Amino acid sequence: MHKPIIHIEQCGFLTTLQDAGRNNYLQYGISKGGAIDMYAAKLANILIGNNEEAAVLEITQSPHRFRLLKDSLIAFVGGGLQPAINNQPVSLHQPLFIKKDSVIELKKQLPGFRLYMAVAGGFEAEKFLNSSSTDLLIKAGGFEGRALKKEDTLETNAASTSLQQQLAAVLKTSTKFKFNLTELNFQEQTIRVMQGVEWNCLTTDSQQKINTTAFTVSPQSNRMGYRLKSETLLTAQSFDIISSPVTQGTVQLTSSGELIVLMADAQTVGGYPRVLQVIAADLPLLAQKKPGDLIQFDIVSLQEAEDAFLKQQSALKHLKTRLNNMSV
Repeated sequence: MHKPIIHIEQCGFLTTLQDAGRNNYLQYGISKGGAIDMYAAKLANILIGNNEEAAVLEITQSPHRFRLLKDSLIAFVGGGLQPAINNQPVSLHQPLFIKKDSVIELKKQLPGFRLYMAVAGGFEAEKFLNSSSTDLLIKAGGFEGRALKKEDTLETNAASTSLQQQLAAVLKTSTKFKFNLTELNFQEQTIRVMQGVEWNCLTTDSQQKINTTAFTVSPQSNRMGYRLKSETLLTAQSFDIISSPVTQGTVQLTSSGELIVLMADAQTVGGYPRVLQVIAADLPLLAQKKPGDLIQFDIVSLQEAEDAFLKQQSALKHLKTRLNNMSV
């Protein structure tokens, strides 16, 4: 049963409903979309007993104020903003029980750029191709296919489960959970990558620059891709490729010598050389970078990339198992 949970009294410049994205439609040229920091979105859901693919709020660093319309089990994960409930700061990466009529404010800036808010039962959202993610380009999914704004009211998608009722009962006693989660350092500049399919199209000098240069995230960056500023990179010769598959984390070299890192809303094919691929485990860190931030690439092997991803996913699985086995 859908119930109103949040009334938006102030909204920042880009806050949307996102889930795990649209799977199995890339062959039709449809972007996967979904949360740009998928790790944070899944963690927020797991912390409060949701299906990890439930719709969450993706909140971009800017002032927000929400009023709760019912008692709620909530989690905030990610960076960019410090949540405060009735003017009192609350912990990130923890399940929280918050009473009806409380005011949630997000004003104080923290390292990072995107904060994820999950509520028990997930947010009710319009579905498009089996996903609740907001696609701003075609105006589909989420909340009327658009970013949220002042005076919008959000509803929950499902009633609380027995686990969520248990969590709420424990939290009402002011108990705090200790999960020993390894939190990302959003000030870390190193992003691990693998050599891309067209790595060898770069000149030797440009290959060395990729290993040693600090790149700046350009203001011309969004959910589709991050444009990186640095010295111009060059190919060994004029290099054109047939449009080929790309995905989130693919690093393309444009004809102007700049790099573009494709993100969640990226197209499915591209015609620029794919010189690097950001490893899956570091996509969450990259997603928390904002215009003006510096990043530096560290080229690693496929084995290192797989090990890092499996370690990250194992931590989520362990947390989920621990919560599901909770007894009170």
